[in-house]
Amino acid sequence: MRFFLGKDPFTGISRWMDHNPDTDITTEYASQDFTHEIEASREMANDPEHWKRGVKAEMAHYAHIPAILLEKWALMGVNINDSAALIEMVNKPEYSYLKTTTAKHRA
Repeated sequence: MRFFLGKDPFTGISRWMDHNPDTDITTEYASQDFTHEIEASREMANDPEHWKRGVKAEMAHYAHIPAILLEKWALMGVNINDSAALIEMVNKPEYSYLKTTTAKHRA
């Protein structure tokens, strides 16, 4: 049986708990809808002026990482407080959709 535990209003992460009485195993699930964030990142990546404006202002927006991915990466052992580690993750092909630019950033 699955139970809704709540939704964090800041991150948008929803959590559920699933209990299987036959095995007496309880599992927690988390989800987050970040579709609009990915669409916004894609739009920024397709706007060459976005990166130029950021560089000129000395604060370029390289990627947007949803909270659920930060949580997942932390559980995988990635130090999410280390910008170099985050850049390394975002530069992986499977996470390229998080980038807000076509530029390549080096940590």
